[in-house]
Amino acid sequence: MAGQARIVVTGMGAVTPFGVGVSSFWEGIVAGRSAIVETDDEYLRQWAPATAPAADFRPEEHLDAKQVQQLDRFAQLALVAAAEALRDAGWANSEALGAACDADRIGIAVGNTLGGVQSLEDGSARLASGKSGRVSARLVPKAIPNAAGAAIARRYGIHGPVVTYSTACASSANAIGEAGYWLRLDEADIVLAGGAECLFSPAVLSSLRSAGALATGEGQTDFSRWSRPFDRNRTGMVMGEGAAFLVLETLEHAKARNAKIYAELVGYGTSNDAYHETSPDPSGRSAKLAMQKALRSAGLQVGDIDYINAHATATPVGDRAESAALRELFGEELERIPVSSIKGSVGHMLGTAGAIESIACIKALCEGVLPPTIHCDDKEEGAPPDIVPHVGRAQPIARALSNSFGFGGQNGVLIWQHADLAK
Repeated sequence: MAGQARIVVTGMGAVTPFGVGVSSFWEGIVAGRSAIVETDDEYLRQWAPATAPAADFRPEEHLDAKQVQQLDRFAQLALVAAAEALRDAGWANSEALGAACDADRIGIAVGNTLGGVQSLEDGSARLASGKSGRVSARLVPKAIPNAAGAAIARRYGIHGPVVTYSTACASSANAIGEAGYWLRLDEADIVLAGGAECLFSPAVLSSLRSAGALATGEGQTDFSRWSRPFDRNRTGMVMGEGAAFLVLETLEHAKARNAKIYAELVGYGTSNDAYHETSPDPSGRSAKLAMQKALRSAGLQVGDIDYINAHATATPVGDRAESAALRELFGEELERIPVSSIKGSVGHMLGTAGAIESIACIKALCEGVLPPTIHCDDKEEGAPPDIVPHVGRAQPIARALSNSFGFGGQNGVLIWQHADLAK
């Protein structure tokens, strides 16, 4: 990315377990609060006793009746987060966006893991019950993974590239990174990039429980503390839901319209473990490779990174593999670099993880405050030396690296730089 067109962030939007909006998310994580609760649905509770739902999100408060009826929850979340990002970038509605920008030159890059699984399961249950021999013709367009991107495109009249990336937990990191290529190749002037996910489904949760990925909370009666990244006594991940989007554009384009610039995307790297369908390579070899690629694309060295937002899902194998990769790549530099995971606060938002954790990095750059790793009371040997434990820390930074590693060995790494360095 060094020596090419520079890509900046001019808008952000999110729906998270802390509520609707980037501000509620940021306030929650820097305060060291947890949005993880006992699972409300008794049926789902047998597999996932604790979850991090976007409980305050009521689609009817943000979308019209037709959109609520025709869209799966993951696409509803996407529409609301995308709308906030576009408003934040200066476009209050589709008319404002259309008047200011060429619709053929706007792109959308969305990451998610499985699409509208709730709609699929509702349809399957309807048929299995024997009460009906058919489902709605709208089931497939509601459930397909590209439903969110298509819904955003329809709402705003966007005719440029609209692509969905499904690379498990790295999905939205890859969506953001790949969107940067569109801008550098002059395929778009603006790209709305991010992710949306809601996988609170019996089949998904049951499978993850069988795989040993979900937290069991052994010895922990407080559900809010069930996600414990880097902790010696962690028992697995807690699933969260939500959506997060960034408005990306070239620095030149942003300056021409006098836009507020939050940060610059300077590095992107991706790789695959080629090791196992669910477990990461314990050596961290390809996680290290993705970080190396991101640094190389940014023209940076390990000493140029001031903060790392770890993937760290609170699964023993995942945390250890990432710790190994960080130690192998950063060496002695890791002694001084803060490394934290926000998954103790919001759980693991899967396909949205890369996007929401990018927002955490960008806010850290803007505010000079690092989000903490909460609930790590007994840090595992081998974990990064400084995990910003328990509470947020005031610390100005210039560059932040964000890791996203997923099932299938998918790795995506992004590097964000302070806006002052983009001028």
